[in-house]
Amino acid sequence: FSTLKTRPKISDNISTSILLQGSYIRQAMAGAYEFLPMGYRVLKNIENIIREEMDLAGYHEMLFSILTPKELWETTDRWEIPEYFKVPGWGTTEYRIAPTAEENVTNIFKEYIQSYKDLPTCVYQIQKKFRNEKRAKSGLLRGREFVMKDAYSFHADIKDFEEFYKGVIKAYNTIFDRLGIAKDTVMADADGGAISDKNSHEFQTFLPIGEDVIVMDSSGYCYNLELASGIADEKNISEKEEKLEIIDSVAEIVTMEKMADYFKAPLWKMLKTVVYKTDSGKYFSIILRGDLDVNELKVEKFIRKKFSEGFKQATEEDLQTLGTVRGFVTPLKNSNLKIINFADESLKSAKNYFGGANSLAKSSKNVNISDLDILEFGDFNEPIEGFTSRNIPNEKLVFKRASEVGNIFHLGNKYTKPFGITYLDENNKTVDNVEMGCYGIGVSRLMGVMAEYFMTENGIAWPENVAPYTHYIIVIGEENIEKAEKLAKELESEGKTVILDDRMGKKFGFGQKASDCELWGIPNRIVISPKTLDAGGYELTKRGQESEIIKF
Repeated sequence: FSTLKTRPKISDNISTSILLQGSYIRQAMAGAYEFLPMGYRVLKNIENIIREEMDLAGYHEMLFSILTPKELWETTDRWEIPEYFKVPGWGTTEYRIAPTAEENVTNIFKEYIQSYKDLPTCVYQIQKKFRNEKRAKSGLLRGREFVMKDAYSFHADIKDFEEFYKGVIKAYNTIFDRLGIAKDTVMADADGGAISDKNSHEFQTFLPIGEDVIVMDSSGYCYNLELASGIADEKNISEKEEKLEIIDSVAEIVTMEKMADYFKAPLWKMLKTVVYKTDSGKYFSIILRGDLDVNELKVEKFIRKKFSEGFKQATEEDLQTLGTVRGFVTPLKNSNLKIINFADESLKSAKNYFGGANSLAKSSKNVNISDLDILEFGDFNEPIEGFTSRNIPNEKLVFKRASEVGNIFHLGNKYTKPFGITYLDENNKTVDNVEMGCYGIGVSRLMGVMAEYFMTENGIAWPENVAPYTHYIIVIGEENIEKAEKLAKELESEGKTVILDDRMGKKFGFGQKASDCELWGIPNRIVISPKTLDAGGYELTKRGQESEIIKF
């Protein structure tokens, strides 16, 4: 498994190219990688650190089936999730290739949880998972096949769960500390997604190429952008409100950028209105500043609480039915649109907007809140640079890109209830509410994050406890191989791991061997050559330190 002279380019990050050049991995297809010996050693070292901390915390390791019956997923109404693979069996039988194991573990513990004495309990596994990602990208950072540590806990009540949850956070912090990424890893509030109907906590490592954005302030506020909130920066708030005007424009200005260009005004001065249709046929809109995006996760939580139903964006036909047109929708008070209008708080940060007038090539100028038919204000935006904290007056929010390395969830009784888990309490009475949590670390993803975090110009400077080997012996001269083999055995007897590079010939000089050592991130390089023997021993170079001669 020799290294490559150049770095293949199959991903949008440099570290994936280094992993390919170093023959750590090979791509089987988009989103699926094979781990070659060097990469597999790194993966197993990461895995073992995680396993040690899980065992130390008292969790029990087991292994679930990857191929799971349809009935389990129908029990929790999760069979029709498009990101989760289905596979056909004989006849009409269908199975799921497990993307996660909440259904498996809950079905098992239905048998083993009978008494309050059986709680709390926690099990974990380290196993491959499969998810039908629409766009697998960034090498190991987002795959369709990946290795994951997933743990699951069961509790008699919420108090017990909350205490246990603190212990998981402590264990995770220890793991990331041992892996050398703790100083740039934070715990952020995030959405529970398809796994939980409650918010979750993500462990995020700051990386310039990170696919997530973490929003923070000095109070300890730390949220994934998907849930983050802030106060919009004030724009022309000191201006006098001008009188509303309906003006002619052009049909092409159907985006905020085209509007801003046409009216020769900043993007924030455009009025954005996005119309949605609920499952029952009600129409509502979100109105916000033109330089901001609607956060549909916030809208979903708001609408489900308000109307107890889902929604989707209105079509052009829907807008025509309402008496308006795409690109020119603005719920002015005299427009008589049958739309329930909710305004984002950002509208209060500016005045005299440009908007539409509900007809093609008709626009509105000097639109203010008093001109709009608004039922209620709320926080519906995705904050941007310039927003201030809600916790610290006048402090600007900090935005940093990051990659997720772990995720922990409170599941409540989302799974235990449908599976009918009950237990007898101290008074021999049946309790039908069992609290549950789940805790994940993407092991192969973590390897990708660490590769990006520790990469250098010439390789990956893995921490010593993660590097594929602790020592790399370079032998110059066939007559010195026996000395190198003896030294390797001595180091191995001390618990070290050694790769002995005894390749000979013009193609495998010192430069090639030293280059491979650095590419593989092996922290201790030993050279045995006629020159070092003349000096009385071998040359040892520890990463970041000067070389020294060690006597045999």
